[in-house]
Amino acid sequence: MAVMEVTENKARQQEIISYITNNDLPHNELKELQRELNQLMNRNTEEKKKNFWNKTIKRFIGNKQWNDITVAEFVEIRHAGVPGDAIADYFKIARSTIFNFTQRNKEEYHRRFNTGIYHKSKEFWND
Repeated sequence: MAVMEVTENKARQQEIISYITNNDLPHNELKELQRELNQLMNRNTEEKKKNFWNKTIKRFIGNKQWNDITVAEFVEIRHAGVPGDAIADYFKIARSTIFNFTQRNKEEYHRRFNTGIYHKSKEFWND
């Protein structure tokens, strides 16, 4: 979603909230507007996550391509709470490529990767 779409999304959210709070609406119409509002808010949150994850990945690896990153860099990205599918999307690779990378480097990956750190960082987006 581009910046323009995010702005339009926010504007529509505000429009719905204003309409809901300033009008006595029939139950069905109210439910439909609330559903639309929830969808807009979820889409906005997903875009914020994607933007955050992309910036996080770039912070750790700069302009490196997928084939140039080290296991240590990959683990740092994961410890920052970035899920594997977001990493795959960033590099425009298949999720299976991520899996194969961890399997090829299994010993070093498991030595470095701490699931607790990953989950603690990931909680930021699940609250």
